[in-house]
Amino acid sequence: MSRISRLLVAALIVVGLAAGMSRARAEEYRIVVMPKVVGIDYFNAVEEGVIDAGKELEGKVEVIWMGPTQDQVERQIEMIDNLIATQPHAICVASNDNAAIVPILRRASREGIKVLSWDGDADFRDFFVNLVDYDEFGKGLVEALVKEMGPEGDIAIITTSFTAPNQVKWIEGIEKHIAAAYPGLKIVDTRPAGENTERAYRLTQDLLKSMPNLKGVIALGVPNVPGAIDAIKEAGMIGKVAIVGNATPNVARKYLKDGDVKSILLWDAPAHGYLTVYSAYRLLTDGLEEGVPYDAGRMGQFTPVKDNISLQVSLPIMTFTKDNIDDFNF
Repeated sequence: MSRISRLLVAALIVVGLAAGMSRARAEEYRIVVMPKVVGIDYFNAVEEGVIDAGKELEGKVEVIWMGPTQDQVERQIEMIDNLIATQPHAICVASNDNAAIVPILRRASREGIKVLSWDGDADFRDFFVNLVDYDEFGKGLVEALVKEMGPEGDIAIITTSFTAPNQVKWIEGIEKHIAAAYPGLKIVDTRPAGENTERAYRLTQDLLKSMPNLKGVIALGVPNVPGAIDAIKEAGMIGKVAIVGNATPNVARKYLKDGDVKSILLWDAPAHGYLTVYSAYRLLTDGLEEGVPYDAGRMGQFTPVKDNISLQVSLPIMTFTKDNIDDFNF
């Protein structure tokens, strides 16, 4: 079945079951996984892991992948509002706004639905399947940039938005590490491109024209990385303006091999989807406790840690270079 077909089926499920639907059989849990936006390469890769986990847990879970076609929290709120009436056992959402989504998540919880966040955190949830440790990821991006441009100079950040929780936390991590280790680095501008390659391209073009002393760019958001690199390349500034960011191997491959960028940071995107489904299943069946490892299928065991909201786990950081990029395909 195509991805579009799966989304249509998911939509039909929501509409068709909205009136008075009872929960699934006691031994089968219905888990909804909602990305920030559907139809972009990164979340397509996450969906692969979601599907794999669903196959492994067949008969135990029914997994529904559905999300908005625009990265707007308002669209997510509307979809969750419709989902509540169908009484899924768990809703796992990659929030586009950590605060704005809270009221609808609280309502879902009052209806007995477990609420998990992943990718983009929410200020209310039962469990968080984090991408990576925020501060460590910010540190990794800064260190990769310094390796290319040195410890001093003006840099800019292209982000997806000023409200996406992971973006906000990564930027905080970047700022913390610069303040602690590289006082000669100066962030001169931060601009939002959404999840849009063309917009990232135009913003980077403008940065290069308006800031002649710019020495580095950190591009956050998988679709934004190629846009930023293309702008720097077309301006003849490769080697003069360093670029780092987070992108999938399939997006980054040609840039790494051509030498346009030296390293790209990420995590295993399909594994993130896979871990989200398994975490939801374990939360529903056994419960999750601080310091108590739980089994996540082929990914092995993860140990929840306490944060200021509930509990979370995170994936390890991966660094892609021209030497290892062909080892990965997502």
